[in-house]
Amino acid sequence: NIFQYGWWRCKQRTGNLTHWQRWDAAYFLGAAVPLSTAMPLAVVLIYIGEVNYPSSKMWTGGSWFPNQPHGALLYIGKWLGVACLSIGVLRATQLHRKIMKRWRHLRGGDKTAQTAPEVLPGDAKP
Repeated sequence: NIFQYGWWRCKQRTGNLTHWQRWDAAYFLGAAVPLSTAMPLAVVLIYIGEVNYPSSKMWTGGSWFPNQPHGALLYIGKWLGVACLSIGVLRATQLHRKIMKRWRHLRGGDKTAQTAPEVLPGDAKP
């Protein structure tokens, strides 16, 4: 589960960090889970489980996007969840820092960077 992974990575952070600097990724991932799963759950409950169907339909008139207020809010929440998930994963893995470090090295701006590329978790060892 991505939230557990983010929490574990945040827990491993050491040093003189503020609460937000240590746990920022966990907060973003914690927000992403309910935001990104609310709409699929509502679709299952309304259209498969027929909870308050047809008055609770999120799509009416053959629309491709939710055009009812609750459907639109869930749709917006889904994309906010995707954004929070992306930010949380980047912060948990510190990928943005690794990319910036590698970019500076490739562009010749960082003379102290390694000459070989940094091995990321999950990469095959050379």
